[in-house]
Amino acid sequence: MKNYEKKSLLTTTFLFFIPLISFAFIVLYMYHQDRIKYIKENILYQMKDYTFDFQSDKFSLDIVEYSDKKETFKIYECDGGLCAYFKTPSKNPYLLKVIYDKNKYEKVYNDFLMKIFKFSIVIFIFILLISIAFAMYSIRPMKEAVNLLETFLKDLIHDLNTPATSILLNTKLLRRKGDFKEIERIELSAKTISSLYKNLEFINPQQIIKDEEISLKELIDNKIELLEKLYPRVSFEKLQDDLTIKSNKNAVDRIIDNLLTNACKYNKKNGKVIISIENNSLIIEDTGVGIKDTNKVFQRYYKENENGLGIGMSIVRKLCDILEIQIDIRSEVQVGTKVSLTFPK
Repeated sequence: MKNYEKKSLLTTTFLFFIPLISFAFIVLYMYHQDRIKYIKENILYQMKDYTFDFQSDKFSLDIVEYSDKKETFKIYECDGGLCAYFKTPSKNPYLLKVIYDKNKYEKVYNDFLMKIFKFSIVIFIFILLISIAFAMYSIRPMKEAVNLLETFLKDLIHDLNTPATSILLNTKLLRRKGDFKEIERIELSAKTISSLYKNLEFINPQQIIKDEEISLKELIDNKIELLEKLYPRVSFEKLQDDLTIKSNKNAVDRIIDNLLTNACKYNKKNGKVIISIENNSLIIEDTGVGIKDTNKVFQRYYKENENGLGIGMSIVRKLCDILEIQIDIRSEVQVGTKVSLTFPK
């Protein structure tokens, strides 16, 4: 099950479970109160029977003076347990006080609590299973829609590659006949489409082989050469030495491409992108608009403005996890963003 499916299942289960379990606890509480009342009334009637023959060992007896505050045939909670007052057969100013031992009552009450606890466990499990079943049924339309979308994306990826490759090949052929600015613009647009195609290829990355020696300086220089043409108002400052890592070249290329493109795309006019290498880390820093919520930036389709598709950073996160690259983002709105990539040694 995919992460978004797990999240939807948990959320929907929670929404079903909480109202149902709340209702169940209200019913159980009412049952508890009613049952305690029944137990006490049953003890009261046993006390009344006891006053006729005094033959039961459940109760103890005392004689107290009559008082208006001592209502007869009503159960009270006394120090010794439960007690009730009854009139004596003769007309004298005394009442019979029948006492039900506290320990005996606690045993009856605890036995009842154990039964209701076991019943509550059964109800809890039943409601949980019902909630999960409802949740799974409820998210089925969403799963079908997402599967349809992913199938569409796969078809789109397949169909996007052919025209992009064809445009790039034809622009190279046209350059042989003459070098025009219009040809360069077409080539840059085709490379942008090609970059989008490569992103879509990695939208659901699986196992990636990490067995290639990669020069980060070479990758970065190639990216900057293209980005300088796409974003002429952004300047680049390279402070890095070369760093060679062992990983997957296409995957690392996608990570750096997305980070550098974002640093340019969301930069200010005449902004700057600073690229440096410290120890085993690649640092990309810009003077752009910043990120409002760095916790959400890796969520698929999350966007803070109308630009882009909202998939680039989610791809970066997935590829970093697969390649065991530690990524850290620090950003301040209207000041800039700093992204650090720490590669495994």
